[in-house]
Amino acid sequence: MSNLFEDAAKSVDFPLKDFDPLKEAGIISASGFDRTMCDRIIKEAEQFIGRPFEPIPATAFLDFVRTGNRVRYEAAYFARRTRLNVLVLAEFIEQKGRFIDDVIDGVFAIAEESGWQLPAHNSYVRDTPQLPLPCSDRPVLDLFSCETGCQLAMIHYLLGRQLDSVSTEITARIRRELKTRIFDPYLSYTFWWMGYDGQSTLNWTVWCTQNVLIAAFLPGILEDESVRKSILMRAAFSTDRFLDGYGDDGCCSEGAQYYRHAGLCLFNSMEVFCGATGGSSGVFGQLYSNRKIVNIAEYIVNMHAGGPYFFNFSDCAAVAGRCGMREYLFGKRVSSLRLMNFAGNDWLSVYKEGGAPIASSSNETLNLFYLVQELCAAPELLSEIDKGVQEKCQPEKAGFCSCVSEDISYPSTGLYIRKEGAYALAVKAGGNNDCHNHNDTGSFTLYKNERPFIIDLGVETYSQKTFSARRYEIWTMQSLYHNVSNFEGIMQQDGAEFCAKNVEYAADENGMDLTMDLEAAWPKESRPEKYCRSVHFDLKNGFLVTDSVTSERQAYFTLITLEKPVFCQNRIEAGNLGTILVKEKDSDSDSAEPLIEKLEINDKRLRLSWPETLYRIRIPFSSRIQVQIR
Repeated sequence: MSNLFEDAAKSVDFPLKDFDPLKEAGIISASGFDRTMCDRIIKEAEQFIGRPFEPIPATAFLDFVRTGNRVRYEAAYFARRTRLNVLVLAEFIEQKGRFIDDVIDGVFAIAEESGWQLPAHNSYVRDTPQLPLPCSDRPVLDLFSCETGCQLAMIHYLLGRQLDSVSTEITARIRRELKTRIFDPYLSYTFWWMGYDGQSTLNWTVWCTQNVLIAAFLPGILEDESVRKSILMRAAFSTDRFLDGYGDDGCCSEGAQYYRHAGLCLFNSMEVFCGATGGSSGVFGQLYSNRKIVNIAEYIVNMHAGGPYFFNFSDCAAVAGRCGMREYLFGKRVSSLRLMNFAGNDWLSVYKEGGAPIASSSNETLNLFYLVQELCAAPELLSEIDKGVQEKCQPEKAGFCSCVSEDISYPSTGLYIRKEGAYALAVKAGGNNDCHNHNDTGSFTLYKNERPFIIDLGVETYSQKTFSARRYEIWTMQSLYHNVSNFEGIMQQDGAEFCAKNVEYAADENGMDLTMDLEAAWPKESRPEKYCRSVHFDLKNGFLVTDSVTSERQAYFTLITLEKPVFCQNRIEAGNLGTILVKEKDSDSDSAEPLIEKLEINDKRLRLSWPETLYRIRIPFSSRIQVQIR
């Protein structure tokens, strides 16, 4: 077990300091922000002046347990908070009072909600049925109740004096709500994500912890030193438990999208730890040089497949979002030039397109702290770019631009990556017990010229079914829709024991080789007697995978493609992107004709990454098949 953060917390000098993000960034007022960004925020906020915050009825909360639909309530919940953030930033920038009444309405609309948690999270015990309605006497600390606490604390921090000039009851109400809804339950109860009693942790742990820390240590919120000390110690314990869930290689088993809520929330937790104690030179600041933390930071660069795409496994989308200021600042803290360059260039491209900070942070607009962090750091980054400091780490190579090494291995999760020339390949040789797991052991994804060739579908819009005992009834979770050989009538099983065995990996400048035994990924009573997959990749031959099986059931080599496949003899043309050559090794004849079917993509979440039609290829074979993709 890790004790990095607890040991650091025990060694700090008390009293604790305030965490003052503007002061930390050297920003005295909004005049230090980038003017272009400020103008965009004010223009966006002007459309909300005088528009009432509509109530969210109790029946909207009930919708989840009645129908399983998460989207309808969450859309209203998130829109309310996002609009308030824009208004708050506009008022802080302008300081003319034009937006203050709308800010007050937004604050009271949120303060009067019966619960800040989402309906899908409304339970006190992990993996138990959600309660129909929130209980205001015992708040649930979930991801978004903690986000809301952070939001109100940031409003108090940014606009406290303006709000007090209207009525001191506004800031007093914020402090009362934070005490009863955030700080008291945080110190009185042990929610599963805190890591007590051996509970496993995931992104929730640092995501919630970060927001509680920000709310507790911003100036003017909490005056009781003993309460702040207790929060610091509890947060340090949970952060250590989060680190326990990672291997030394720093791989996020939840995928690139969840890095934004895992690795980056670890970063901002560390920022508050530093700010409340001895600064970046103190005991918490020294942890930025820890090898595991550096690896966690750089994970997102390694997972980049080219263009807007990331290697996606588990509940991660292939288009996993743009990198931005948090990634850049994390890279700066851990002295990773490659992460700084990767994130800085991505942020700059959005800035030039007319985004930043609200539009560029489409998955982050709920967190007011992130937006302020971006505004604070932007002048420095823009200045470095103007000086010509911001450059790509290495030149473009054969149609694929990458800032990372060519071979990346994550043995903690069984993920192996090779980037070479026009190709980017990732293979999963782990198991079916990842956070946000899909039953996809042995699967791979392949990109060519920054375009998706062999793909992982990702996950549909979250619903009640997604996180229930019926999860694997959802087709995108099943091995039948991943790039592995499947067997008639059976699918891979979820659980730690359903995993790859005898994994052997080797890579050098000439290519990579990976072998694994996969039969254990299927239920014991019906699994194939033998299933060995070998993967070879080099620039001359492309990607070569050989599957050898012994099974009484019909085997199908399965591939999911974006381009429409056309079969002719033993080859499949995937649009104009590449060729798939098929040979059944134990037969003198060409392989059997593959079954090609359209996959109609109607789900909104899947459509963020993919067009309306994808394709599944199933190639029947008896005992041994070789597929070359180039």
